[in-house]
Amino acid sequence: MHLDTFLKQVVVKVQGEQAYIVDETVITEYPLTLYVNDKEINTFYCTPQNLEELVVGYLISCDMLGDKKDILNLEIVNNRNIAKIVLAENTNCKKKMKFKKTMVVKIQTIYQIMRTNLKPTNLFMETGGFHSVAIFDEEKEVITIMDVARHNAVDKVIGHCMLNNIDCSDKILVVSGRISSNMLVKAVKGNIPIVLSKSAPTSLSIAIADKAGITLVGFVRGERMNVYTHPDRIDLDEEILRTISKK
Repeated sequence: MHLDTFLKQVVVKVQGEQAYIVDETVITEYPLTLYVNDKEINTFYCTPQNLEELVVGYLISCDMLGDKKDILNLEIVNNRNIAKIVLAENTNCKKKMKFKKTMVVKIQTIYQIMRTNLKPTNLFMETGGFHSVAIFDEEKEVITIMDVARHNAVDKVIGHCMLNNIDCSDKILVVSGRISSNMLVKAVKGNIPIVLSKSAPTSLSIAIADKAGITLVGFVRGERMNVYTHPDRIDLDEEILRTISKK
């Protein structure tokens, strides 16, 4: 059963004092209830694509899944709006993070990544309702997924990486909107060392990134950005890094 990411809706469009009827493109919001080992866990409200990735990424973020081999069965039943996953018993879900310490990203690479990720797609131009999240390996795009909710999109890209055996310990998470604490926690659980956003982080997301050892960068727009935590992964001037370390 194929599910569309958008639908056509008849609306009355008003411009000034003039009104007329048009078919407007509306983003699909799809309810999906998750069962883990036959127990109801959560209902997502999401874009109806990459649903297996959503389930896997969500369970990683909840410390319920630590390894792909612990997935015994995963089924999406679209006509019932449910996802059913069977996990092995006694799984070790809490993984110790092991970032690649030698990872250093050039400033111009960060600017290029954000320019690439922010290119509007036709679907976004039609609906204006999607959030875009991506995983990059340096300047190389690994996966980009859009969803009606930012946190769903983060779960989907992290789930994609587990299902495809992609090591995230030297990858970059790129989001199109604000960095909240729950999104930063997902980066922690996904073992991702660098998070980039065109927008602002919250104070709690900064605190979590600092404690977890994640490099958090916000307001990446044009050729400017704010580096909030662990700037040593960015190819900055050594004098700047020495000054920061003293503070």
